[in-house]
Amino acid sequence: MECIYRWIQMSDIHFQNKKVTFNTKQLRDSLPEYLKNEIKEKINGMFLTGDYRFAPENEMNATKVVEYILQCAEVLGLTKNEIYTAPGNHDLSRGEVRKLIIDGVYNNYSSSDGIISSEVLGQLQKDFIFYKEMNKQLSDESIWTEDNPHTIVDVGPFYLLILNTALTACSNADNKRLMIGSVFIDACVSRVNDGKPIIAMGHHGFDWLRDEENHVCTKFLDNHNISLYLCGHSHEHWFSSFGEKGKQVNVGCFVQDNSDVYAGFAIGELFSDGHVNITTHKWDVKQQKWVIDPANVRENLVTLPVENVSIEIKPDKEVIKKDNYPFSIEGYHLLGALGEDGIKYYWKRTNELVESLAFNKRLKISSGNEDDIKTSAYTISTSIGCQLAVTNEQCLFCGTGMRPFYANLKAEEIALQCIFMAEYDSNCTSYPQVRDNKREFAFMGQGEPGMNYTVIREAILLNDYVMERIGQNVSRYIICTSGVTDFIPTLAEDIKRGVFVHPVTVHFSLNAIRSERNKLMPMNKTHDYHEFLEQCKMLYQITKRKISIGLLMFSHYRLDKESEYTLSEEKLEQILNELDSDVFRIDLCTVNKCGRGKQQKLSNKIASNLLKIVKYKGFEGKIFSSFGDSDKSGCGMLDSMDESIEEPGSATIMHFNRAVKLLGDAKAYRQKTLLDE
Repeated sequence: MECIYRWIQMSDIHFQNKKVTFNTKQLRDSLPEYLKNEIKEKINGMFLTGDYRFAPENEMNATKVVEYILQCAEVLGLTKNEIYTAPGNHDLSRGEVRKLIIDGVYNNYSSSDGIISSEVLGQLQKDFIFYKEMNKQLSDESIWTEDNPHTIVDVGPFYLLILNTALTACSNADNKRLMIGSVFIDACVSRVNDGKPIIAMGHHGFDWLRDEENHVCTKFLDNHNISLYLCGHSHEHWFSSFGEKGKQVNVGCFVQDNSDVYAGFAIGELFSDGHVNITTHKWDVKQQKWVIDPANVRENLVTLPVENVSIEIKPDKEVIKKDNYPFSIEGYHLLGALGEDGIKYYWKRTNELVESLAFNKRLKISSGNEDDIKTSAYTISTSIGCQLAVTNEQCLFCGTGMRPFYANLKAEEIALQCIFMAEYDSNCTSYPQVRDNKREFAFMGQGEPGMNYTVIREAILLNDYVMERIGQNVSRYIICTSGVTDFIPTLAEDIKRGVFVHPVTVHFSLNAIRSERNKLMPMNKTHDYHEFLEQCKMLYQITKRKISIGLLMFSHYRLDKESEYTLSEEKLEQILNELDSDVFRIDLCTVNKCGRGKQQKLSNKIASNLLKIVKYKGFEGKIFSSFGDSDKSGCGMLDSMDESIEEPGSATIMHFNRAVKLLGDAKAYRQKTLLDE
């Protein structure tokens, strides 16, 4: 038999800002990766059965839990319209007025009539402020009507009856007191008459209803062949019966404190012959990981009447085709746990790989500047390999320099890296905090940007058109060079003519001076750093923006068998004596471990002392620690190591296709602009 619909049921997420236990944080943080790697089959829908926040924290913003729900949905390939929610007793505002209204309902309500007046119903539904806000952010306001607290939706092979069992919830003494109104349930079910089966879901198990209400409602479900009910609330996992033939499935919760609770979720499957299987996954506290719970797997739990269902068997995975573009996204690698630091992307032209990087913030070591935290930094490659390698002038500490040089990238290939990463982050579900970040684009990936400036200039103009179109705030562009001087006069003229919309600045990787720079950076023999410093002074007179000087904090860095180099305090002072603090600022950066040289461990004390000297000499300065060192993704390490490359998933391909379309629009606009000029 074929599976015709597969769902994930989650309940009692109970997001809170305070007193989050260790286990709770671990199970929540690790769930998206577990879903991505372990749930192999196509999921068609997400069923959420209430209690999305922890009610005493009434200031809890719905955005936080919505972001988590969407993060889980994205890794399962689900969109917002495939998420279905029921409210819980923690998702409403409680107060004395509500208690008085519910006491009145309890004393006057008749389960055999199942009627709650429209005036009282309106008052009860007003209290679901948090739930309504959450549903608004999920773009799912359709379930709310003034005259019915319940709803029924068509999910394809069956209808989903969503019950608001928290309608008359008010306190911790709700057990055996809840009333949900059988007349409202009948109104929902009467709307559908095509014979498709119905599955019901709500927050509370039916045992929480007052006894007469329980009998009337479950009898009604029996009579309409509604034999499966999904619920939560009790923070336990259990299967139980209701009515004469119905089965309830309670899936536990997403909190794990010291109390005896069950943290878990369930995967349900409806097959073409009508039978339903349930597989439960739980958080194993001892192993500190998610696992399948074999004790709570049920095959043939119930059989639904599917004889009137027109069955359409969908493939397990929806195939999204990648646009046939000559410079294409080939994969990615997450930096830090679950990509918390950023992502390395792999691009391909013909048979050669090149990399770009999206970092979730500018600095790994905070400078104290709020902009550094709220700025996403993108590292863009400008060539495949480094052009300096052609004449054997590549830097000795650079991984890219170890590769052969193949070609400079074209303007659209450089721009596509920028557009793809910024567009993806503008709608990022895994780390929604980066959506509103400023965008900083640094041409410091593979290649020497100073040898490819005219192409970079066109890439910037293409990217600016797209960033304005998709509403992104660009902070600046940085051209990072090892000291190629030829492009500086052209850049200065472009800035004077107002070519660029956003600031374009220069970062100069100096690292050492005199003979020691010749050894570390052989290109210094043909591109003397003194000349570059003079060019920078000229550029400063135009922009009035200080130019960054990059100094790697070498510690007994082994150049060859006979010599090594250390950025000592004395050598730092010698370097600073050749610089003007009115023109330059200093970036001290840790040295990454690539295949060349050998760096001894740098202590915090040594780094702090170096920064003190920078400040003492009157320079602005900060310390950088490169993201992605262990993943061969830090500064000077980009060498297209692809041993851990992940193939692009549907979301990555979707964003790539959109980036290609945006780039095409930008190219058309630029061509028209050039013709008009």
